[in-house]
Amino acid sequence: MKLDWKAIQMAMMQLVEDYKFDPYQILEISKLGIKTWFKKDYPEYKKSELLVDIADSGAVTIYKVMEVAKDIEDPEIQIALSEAKKIRKDVAIWEKLLEDVTPKSMELSRIAAQAAAQTIKQSLKSMEKEKFFSKFQDKEWELLKAKVLKVQADTVLLDIDQTTVVLPLEWQLPNAHYEPGSDIFVFLKKMTKDSGGVTLDISQTNSEYVSAILEKLIPELASWIVQIEKIARIAGLKTKVIVSSNDEKVDPVWVMIGQKWDRIHTVLSLLDWEKIDFVEMNNNTPELIKKLFAPAKIVDVNINADRWEAVVKVDKEDMPRAFGPKMSNLRLVSQLVGMKISLID
Repeated sequence: MKLDWKAIQMAMMQLVEDYKFDPYQILEISKLGIKTWFKKDYPEYKKSELLVDIADSGAVTIYKVMEVAKDIEDPEIQIALSEAKKIRKDVAIWEKLLEDVTPKSMELSRIAAQAAAQTIKQSLKSMEKEKFFSKFQDKEWELLKAKVLKVQADTVLLDIDQTTVVLPLEWQLPNAHYEPGSDIFVFLKKMTKDSGGVTLDISQTNSEYVSAILEKLIPELASWIVQIEKIARIAGLKTKVIVSSNDEKVDPVWVMIGQKWDRIHTVLSLLDWEKIDFVEMNNNTPELIKKLFAPAKIVDVNINADRWEAVVKVDKEDMPRAFGPKMSNLRLVSQLVGMKISLID
């Protein structure tokens, strides 16, 4: 196989254009591929340090780097001073000397071509991984905007900042319909990098996703007038949020809902209409429990401080409402107050 250096140059330029790679890095990867080919077809240079020069014209020159030595210990990497002076008269001991070893015929064996291609492929993958990592390393615990590219079985492919990312089934909103071309938000909780590549832990089902949406939409949260004290969520069913205000004139619940319910309407649309309740913080635990179960009518709350349990007496007719679909209310209130709760009528 004869090397077409003009074609290589065009391929390099295309990589730079398509993937926004650093031209210098692409050039170095190309040189690495050439070295791999050369050492495969010319095993006598296997131990040699090589330098590759690619001219603007596309011409390639391969140099063998030799160390000028007084006493030769390894003839593959060293050259005697007397021999070195035949190449360059002013050379001195311990200098590096370049010897042109470019083959007259730039023909590659099939094995050498495969080895060079594999080297370039691995280097590009490593480069892409580093670029991917640097793009997202400062975005952990942030809400990211994404565009749905494709839905394959249970997997959704997203475009996040011109990078294709997978949203697995377990992190998708239950029963949501992901339409190619539509814009959504995802929460980046963590990013990991290992030998297999870079993985983004993105989700729409955790509590942090709801918190991030609220912080994006509610200016009073950003200015710390209103704060989210606690949040509990069962994705696809319900979310409960305990909020507080630093200004006694500001009702934190109405801040979250908004005038004419405009804010809550936007939040619900981003949660695929999952139900969400806002409750004002109360340091009196029985009173807080009553608020968290509203609108179910709570008759009494008895707390066993030693066992950190609460027995909640509910109006008999409101018992189904207190439990909620799939016991969602009971589970969420228990999470928020941090204790086991039993409902009785």
